[in-house]
Amino acid sequence: MLVYANYLALQGHGAADAVFRAIGGWLKEQIGYGLRPEQLKQDGEFKGKRGNSPSWLKVYSAIEEMPELYAWVLKNSDESVRGRQWITELGLKKIRSDLLELSCVVRTDEQSTLIADAVAASQPRVIRYIVQNIQKAKDAGFAASVPGTIIKSVGKDKDSYRGLLAEIEHPSRDYPIVLVSPTTDGKYLINVDHLQENIFGLAQVVQVATDYNSYEMEEILGQPWSAWNGAVNILHIPTQSGFIRGRFFQSAEIEAWGDTQHARIAQILAWVTNNTNIPRLRKRIRPEGVSHLSMRRRLQAVRAKGAGMDVEQLRQELENATRLEHEQAQWIEELERENDRLETEIAEVRAEIDDARSEVNKKEYVIQSLKDRLEAAGAGRGSSVDIERLINIACRNDQPTPLECLDVLQSIHGDKCIILDSARKSAKNMNRFIHGRQLLSMLIRLVTDYRSALIDGGDSKAKKCFGKNEFAAKESETVVNNKVMRRARTFEYEGKPVEMLRHLKIGVEDDETKTIRVHFHWDAPKKRIVIGYCGPHLPVTSH
Repeated sequence: MLVYANYLALQGHGAADAVFRAIGGWLKEQIGYGLRPEQLKQDGEFKGKRGNSPSWLKVYSAIEEMPELYAWVLKNSDESVRGRQWITELGLKKIRSDLLELSCVVRTDEQSTLIADAVAASQPRVIRYIVQNIQKAKDAGFAASVPGTIIKSVGKDKDSYRGLLAEIEHPSRDYPIVLVSPTTDGKYLINVDHLQENIFGLAQVVQVATDYNSYEMEEILGQPWSAWNGAVNILHIPTQSGFIRGRFFQSAEIEAWGDTQHARIAQILAWVTNNTNIPRLRKRIRPEGVSHLSMRRRLQAVRAKGAGMDVEQLRQELENATRLEHEQAQWIEELERENDRLETEIAEVRAEIDDARSEVNKKEYVIQSLKDRLEAAGAGRGSSVDIERLINIACRNDQPTPLECLDVLQSIHGDKCIILDSARKSAKNMNRFIHGRQLLSMLIRLVTDYRSALIDGGDSKAKKCFGKNEFAAKESETVVNNKVMRRARTFEYEGKPVEMLRHLKIGVEDDETKTIRVHFHWDAPKKRIVIGYCGPHLPVTSH
């Protein structure tokens, strides 16, 4: 099973030494003892132990001329899962003294069909060592084509979104983009620094600024390529047709992965490698390729030395050996191409299955939501229960609570409005409010007269349905310009944050028994009033 594949381009005269030091240090951990520089750079086999598990290392090299190629294949048993073997392949191509290419492939070999333990995604430690050594070296660095050398950000202005859009749509982009957004309180559910370290060379992390404008983001990037309210959106590598698939994770789903950063980052890494493993695998430096290249070079050297000799038999044997080696290489390459094709097909089928499952889940969620709304709005309208509630409210001496007002509104006019959970939650704490009948009257006007006026004549006509002290089309400039206060008036609707600055108002005192605010949003396409808040006066500069 392919677990991890990466490919890095390095440059600088100090890069080769930094890479060899990193690989040497890592191999010492894996086999239990260190290798001399010449052992690390020439063909050989070594046995050792990592902890209590045996390990085996084979080194391949083709260093007779430039480019120099090296490959290290490490096999070791899983310490906790019996019957599972881990295989790590490292390949290094030294094109010039200051230009290198490095590949890393990790896979498992399951020696029993009874193994049910899933393989958790993780970055090989050797990659972390190499990155750290390159960063510390004086004359070494990664090529510009390597993603993740820095963390990028968007949200400060519209140009940042335009720049990200150009990167997303670039046809030669061969890495995913991981867009990480802040929650409504300005925090991040994923540590972007640790995330970028773990997906270095595979994907580019883009951090959304805490003061971003969600409307500008959606306007420029479009909803499928945006992220908001703590969500993470993984934008995959463009397909050959230019299609870009995104994988969107809402904040609740991220939190369900676990409380630790390790668990959450492992999930992101798993989705990233699901998209990058096959493309990176195709670029890897193969151990058998290094071995074949070394053989060809040696045969050529022997042939060159023997060219002036009168030993026809030796020359013929060399020719035969060359021909056989060439045929064997062609056969192996054909098998490898077939294997790559099959792995690609498997990866594509898995991606299609994941997409299908995601679509099914979305449709089930929409169906259930529609059922709930029908039960609460359509099916309940005109029922005896609703009539009894209205009669009780009309006849009893005490005022209806704000929550009761919302329930009645939903029962009677559920086809004209949507009442969010945030509105019900805020209304639950307003049981001492003494102007319930006035509130109910205003709510009914909101979803009837005001809504009809919006449809027919727009805002200027609709606001005439309320008195001056009953309705406000917007907040004051001090509130609008204050990030914290605007966030307090932002509520989640259909999975995204929506600012609700329009509001109904009763009272001006700082007294919850006499004062209430109802913040709402007009969903023009659905022609519905969306009520996001029904509670005490939200914070302003004066209090």
